[in-house]
Amino acid sequence: MTFFTDLDCEPRWYQLSYSNSLLGSKLHKAWPGAMLPDCYLLRMCVCFLAYFALQVIYARRKYKISPPETTGHPEFERIFRAQVNCSEYFPIFVSLLWVAGIFFHQGAAAAAGLLYLCARLQYFRGYARAPHGRLGPLYASARLLWLLLGLAVAGLLGHFVSLSSAVAETALGRRLRLLFAW
Repeated sequence: MTFFTDLDCEPRWYQLSYSNSLLGSKLHKAWPGAMLPDCYLLRMCVCFLAYFALQVIYARRKYKISPPETTGHPEFERIFRAQVNCSEYFPIFVSLLWVAGIFFHQGAAAAAGLLYLCARLQYFRGYARAPHGRLGPLYASARLLWLLLGLAVAGLLGHFVSLSSAVAETALGRRLRLLFAW
């Protein structure tokens, strides 16, 4: 049993682990090249979280606040709170990004994910400067999370809900067929 093909050197490990699952056919088609934008976005998100954590470390040193403390200078508190807020939303973002990318459309999910990361960076910078500077980017990132949720739900519905012939012939069924290419 080899893990690479002879001609294209594409990894085939995903066939071994997902070939008998319900998601197998979808992941088999999407994984090697198509999931790369989500992988890159995930790496960018980890780099952003590392950057935010480093900013907290620098603020601790600047204002001489020892690590167990979370209160002190107002600027430190804003930086610390912005870092914690971004960390709290990380699992939600990653989950929605991957589900929307796998089940709806890779490009749409990647575009929304990139915009979300930009909004989170603006949120962090705005909150570090002044408390009111966080509101615009906060609302933008929340809208993008709702968009990713909508894409994920639409993709899951399109993947798992099969239309009967009666529903498929209605106007709604024809529109859904155009959207999901049934």
